[in-house]
Amino acid sequence: MKKRKLLLTCAGLLITSFALSSCGDDSELPLDYVDNGEEYKLTYYMVYNDSQIPSDMSTVERRASAILKEKINSTIEIIPYTYAEYTQKMNGIIATAAKFDVCFTAPEVNPYGYNIKKEAFLPLDHLLPTYAPKTWESINSNIWNQIKVNGHIYGSINEQIFPRTLGMRAKSPTNIQDFLNENYDGIKPSEIYAHIEDPYDFVEEYLRWLKLNNRGNGGAISEIHTESYLMNYAGYDDLCSGITVPGVINISDTTHTVVNQFETQEYKDMIDLVYKWKNLGYLKVSSNYDITPDSTWKPGYLSNQMMRLSDPHYFTTYVCGSMNAISSTSKNPARAMKFIELLRTDEELHNLLQFGKENTHYLKDPEQPDRIAEFISGSGYNNENFGWGLGTEFISYLTPGQDDDQWEQVKKINDETELTDLIGFRFDDTNVYTEVSNCRNVVNTYIEAFAKGEFDESNKSSTYQKFIEDLKNNGMERILKEKQEQVDAYFANK
Repeated sequence: MKKRKLLLTCAGLLITSFALSSCGDDSELPLDYVDNGEEYKLTYYMVYNDSQIPSDMSTVERRASAILKEKINSTIEIIPYTYAEYTQKMNGIIATAAKFDVCFTAPEVNPYGYNIKKEAFLPLDHLLPTYAPKTWESINSNIWNQIKVNGHIYGSINEQIFPRTLGMRAKSPTNIQDFLNENYDGIKPSEIYAHIEDPYDFVEEYLRWLKLNNRGNGGAISEIHTESYLMNYAGYDDLCSGITVPGVINISDTTHTVVNQFETQEYKDMIDLVYKWKNLGYLKVSSNYDITPDSTWKPGYLSNQMMRLSDPHYFTTYVCGSMNAISSTSKNPARAMKFIELLRTDEELHNLLQFGKENTHYLKDPEQPDRIAEFISGSGYNNENFGWGLGTEFISYLTPGQDDDQWEQVKKINDETELTDLIGFRFDDTNVYTEVSNCRNVVNTYIEAFAKGEFDESNKSSTYQKFIEDLKNNGMERILKEKQEQVDAYFANK
């Protein structure tokens, strides 16, 4: 295999229309919310991006309330759920019409589109520019257009790296550096991508070296992550419906032809590679993997342990991959919007929710006030892996090992990566909702097993054919037709 060099031919366009917008006007929106200024207690359902919820939430909550009381006359109740359980928990909360103010949402986590259909989120078209002007002004209008549904914005975008490439994380910095010293003239792990022809060939070479030298766990990897492979490596945009829904467009395809990603040659190649690695003894059931797939690559972020799979590119799903929404049950949406604005603009509040309280949960570097020197073990709070969901990463403290110009490098990627002409399109599954649900269930039955090589190799071909037949029997072709019609209409109206 050779590294895909994806050519973007319609880049940098000013996208002033958006998919499936019904050109909603002000009369369709509720009246502007006016903040009466009285003290108000916010309820915020926060993702805690760890395997267990924090044991010292109370310290963070008390300090957050103190900051908010001074800034916007509010206190706050913060209810954390782990990333793995967040969608299920929020489904139950929203189903009971429980009163709360702010929650995290993304295409497939506490799903954005699904909750809009349920009228669980308020439209923010007036609230954003009125009560969160800096958040509103910081995001390119093309990006705001990407998250519009029926002409309205229902989520406040968290500022992070927008052009995305997923990667693979090597567990041992020592092993990978020794491998590079022996085979690549001692280049740094952060420089791997520039020195290789194909990322997966490189990964295979590293796994072989581990096995031959009896290093690590002998070259163990859990799977080839399907989303990483199809989107970042092969260059398919899922049109904001998620990779488990049939129907993608290659970002370099100027004809904008919708195809079923699971019938592409790239997906077939991925399955063949899975079984090749399985036969070589690299795909193992283990609790100690040498390489873990599916981590977002960004400059200076885990760069000593991360290998990229592609150049960064704009994809519709990644653009709207992290948002905060205001519940339709909120009793003070204006105050909730002010809180969202503070997550982006107030350094202390943002870092408090990300890292905890200074000298309680972490220690600062005395030479660099914006850098954490060390985390205090067993302190009961560390949400460092969720800075991208707390308004903006660009005011996050630097952590040990990150570059001094970490966020300047990320901003440069955001600014200099060209937009594809798909940015602004968002698939509306209203007409094929049942088919989308059914096909997603089919995909979930097969996708992980293929990615891990769990089907018997002698039945691999027949199982794959059964997979495609099951998709067709559950409405795949109708989904592809609906997506193509919407894409055609979108570009016809641009």
